[in-house]
Amino acid sequence: MTLKISCIKLIREDIRHRGWFAALTCILLVFMMPVCALLYISSFADGASPYYAYDDLARLFPGLLNGHTGQALMVVIVVLAVLAALTGFSYIHSKEKLDFYHALPVKRTRWFASVYLSGLLIFLVPYAVCSVLTVAAGAAEGIMTADLALRCAQAALGGILAYFIIYNTCVFAVMLTGRTVTGLLASLIVLVYPSLVLSMLYTLQTTFFKSYYPTNSSAFEILPGYLSPIEMFSSLIEQSSTYGLRIPLLIAVAVLSALLITAALLLYRVYPSEAAGTAIAFPALSPILKVLICIPAAPFLSMLVLEVMAISEYSWIIPLSLLNAALICAVIEFIYQMDLKLLLKGWRSSLISIGGVLAILCIFQFDLFGYDTYLPDEDRIEAVSFRPDSFSYYFTYPDTDSYADAQLGFFAPEEYNDTLYTLMQSGIENIENGITPQNIHEGSEDFDSDEFIPAVFRCRLTGGRTVTRCYIIGKAEAEAALGQLMQDQEYREQLFPVFHLDKEQVVSISLSDAYGIAEDLKLTKEQCSALLDAYKKDVLAASTDTLINSAAIGELSIGIPEQVQETSPWPYAADTVASGPASTVLVPQFYLYPEYTNTLELLREFGCTLRTEILPEDVASLMLSLSSESIESGKYSDMISELSDSSSTTEYDDASKEITVTDKADIALMLDHTERCPAGILDDGTSSPDYLYIQYPNGESAAYSVQ
Repeated sequence: MTLKISCIKLIREDIRHRGWFAALTCILLVFMMPVCALLYISSFADGASPYYAYDDLARLFPGLLNGHTGQALMVVIVVLAVLAALTGFSYIHSKEKLDFYHALPVKRTRWFASVYLSGLLIFLVPYAVCSVLTVAAGAAEGIMTADLALRCAQAALGGILAYFIIYNTCVFAVMLTGRTVTGLLASLIVLVYPSLVLSMLYTLQTTFFKSYYPTNSSAFEILPGYLSPIEMFSSLIEQSSTYGLRIPLLIAVAVLSALLITAALLLYRVYPSEAAGTAIAFPALSPILKVLICIPAAPFLSMLVLEVMAISEYSWIIPLSLLNAALICAVIEFIYQMDLKLLLKGWRSSLISIGGVLAILCIFQFDLFGYDTYLPDEDRIEAVSFRPDSFSYYFTYPDTDSYADAQLGFFAPEEYNDTLYTLMQSGIENIENGITPQNIHEGSEDFDSDEFIPAVFRCRLTGGRTVTRCYIIGKAEAEAALGQLMQDQEYREQLFPVFHLDKEQVVSISLSDAYGIAEDLKLTKEQCSALLDAYKKDVLAASTDTLINSAAIGELSIGIPEQVQETSPWPYAADTVASGPASTVLVPQFYLYPEYTNTLELLREFGCTLRTEILPEDVASLMLSLSSESIESGKYSDMISELSDSSSTTEYDDASKEITVTDKADIALMLDHTERCPAGILDDGTSSPDYLYIQYPNGESAAYSVQ
């Protein structure tokens, strides 16, 4: 006969039996939340700049409720969730206790519900109280506003959900095991397993696939946040403390928690009494779990070992992974049997595990699915983007909505699909010939690396799917393709950062010339707007040859303000309220060429002098850094032989050297024999390894690569 005892009474009794755990939870949360909050506020109040201290404190304060600001609280939440699951259901790991509990006339479902809910309440009640005390501490110090209180409430909700997902995961793991130690190990495995698998696949792709290019929208970036409990925990803490909880994450937490708790309840209902004291409660799962753990763990550990040892030779991955697989299988079998004589008992599952590791590594090692040679059918491609590596050296974009696209390249008009498709085919041929992004700068004798450049291609296919690859293409091919793309005005406006600027937000413009020292132009708002308009006209009219092969004679840097909160309710900031921009973000690399007549003429009208040569009398000293290649070729031998005895030379173990001159005649000689590299739109920063460092009498300095 089953007793209809109240679940509330069972919960109360379970909490009483775990009084030590409830007391530990209260003590830890009190110290980690309200006490730490008071200390944190006090440290800000003692700061030298209270106004900015309040702005930072208002941003960081919600993180005090869930561990985003103080990492110790985050660790405490995880530890408490694990302990709640292990201590609550520890009786199923003892045959005597399990027989006693299940002999009582109470349904297993009710036992499970009472223990499960008590584990939640032991945390939720003190956590809610400590959250209120933390907010009260902030209010007592005068920093609390209605908006900040709402953010704190959201942060507290994130902390509760973070505890919830870890707790559910550990309860499920405990149901799979028959010992507390293996329950803890199983909890750790279930927490990180999806992240481990996805991380292993990502690392294998970056290691073996020559054309792989990671993107923020790749599955390896997105899926862990919706499949891995530990990633969900981290996302809940971060989102609830900063920009707000997102609906997809909340749905993922709800779905995964429902699956874990349902599975845990079903396992508990059929949990056999003889499972207590064994490593795995259900023997049929033992070989399956071993295979599932071993296959991703072996290659992951191998690559981790190579990374820690700073070994870049990946030919050892397969043998090292097979060795790791054998060791992992042996360790798992020992945990199962606790007897060294029985390590080979599960030899079938061990062979499957080792064979699975070998099969996966062979797929990646030999590219059996043709990842590097895959190219979508041309009629399925809607648009293609093209971004050589040199774009990251040449362009600096403001932090706008287009910033993410700028990192991968802007999609070109459809009429240029054929041109870019031909480039991708050339990139695949180069990979087949051994010209890859991994070896382009390794000095191979089979090809001249200076004639090639890495480029990222992104194909948007019909149906919305996007395929991203990185290939090595010839610079001549890239120049020809870029020449065609530049004929389209819309593409130019996408490509050049000046068209992504809001003229109304520009607060300053500075100019640097051959001397390399930026000077504020002191222009009015109208003059700044006129200068940017003139620059846009020049960019649209400039020839591709100018952008690729000409040397810039100057550079503009655009200042954009960073806005801060203009009012502060914090009493410590009452006398330091400021208004307007707190700082200016500079967006550099708006290059000037002799062909930019509109901009140069306007600069002359504004009284701005653009110097194209450095006068020796304006220089205090020069230091020329020469690579070993330049020294071996004798590139500067004539100049070096003409330098006076006052020059100094420093030689290094790699056969490079630095030559420093201070004599005016030597400075003039060095300036005559060095010429600034063009640094065009297709220069990826590897065209010249030699640098000239200039020191001026007023203490300012400049540096640039020379040819």
